[in-house]
Amino acid sequence: MFIEWKDEKFGLGISTIDTQHRELITITNQLHNIVDRENHQKEAIRILKQLYAYTSYHFTSEEALQKEYGYPDLNGHIATHRSFKEKIKEELEGVRDKLNYPLAPIQDFLVEWILKHIKGEDVKYADYFKGRGIFPETNFSISAEKRSNVLDQWENQQLELEIKGIDDQHKELIYILQQTNDLQHTSSSRKTLYIPVIIKKLFYYSQFHFSYEEEHMAKNGYPELKAHMTLHKGFIDKIRHFASEYGQGFSELTDEIILFLKDWTIGHILQEDRKYKDFLIDKSVDR
Repeated sequence: MFIEWKDEKFGLGISTIDTQHRELITITNQLHNIVDRENHQKEAIRILKQLYAYTSYHFTSEEALQKEYGYPDLNGHIATHRSFKEKIKEELEGVRDKLNYPLAPIQDFLVEWILKHIKGEDVKYADYFKGRGIFPETNFSISAEKRSNVLDQWENQQLELEIKGIDDQHKELIYILQQTNDLQHTSSSRKTLYIPVIIKKLFYYSQFHFSYEEEHMAKNGYPELKAHMTLHKGFIDKIRHFASEYGQGFSELTDEIILFLKDWTIGHILQEDRKYKDFLIDKSVDR
């Protein structure tokens, strides 16, 4: 079943969450497109891995939002999230183990779960917010003005590559950096509370983005793909290291984390990703 997103049917009125739900549906629709295709194993693995990474990112964002505004059924919501992620992992293992693993039941389950969850469980917390006059526009109470500052930085540093999909994902990474940067100006207790959440968000979103970007490069025969993948792996490993160190109580890592994330992300886009843009221009590939 192919899902067409409609704000009037699925929108919660929380812009960040609605955008993430729309992306989940986009990924799920990719699975629908290959249900009847023979030898779909490689493609199905890629899609389910992307779905797992993006789902983890979305759930982390959503749970942090609920926690910040005191949603009383947070624990129950987390439990439903965990069961869904376990189901994706289970199906991913099935696809890996069997060459022509049936995809229709997976796709049907995903569609049913996502729609039921949005229109049931997610509507509950959206109504809870509205009933108490809470209208969060973005995660962690980041104002529209601060998001505008992120876009200003995006434009001033000329980070746009004019590559559909990749630019939108880069902007989301910049938004996460803005959240990290904002924590420099808050209390130590707030840093302790939110740095682990942001590290987790960045870890999962980077996995999703890197997978998407590497697929794009592979399709276009980018000769530096292997080296680019090595850089991506190095970044993920560094995030794992930060998560481990921070989990062991090294709170003084905060400034180091912020500096590394800003320098690596912006530097990577300006240097390594721009090489890919130049390659596409030289090949006259439609971006």
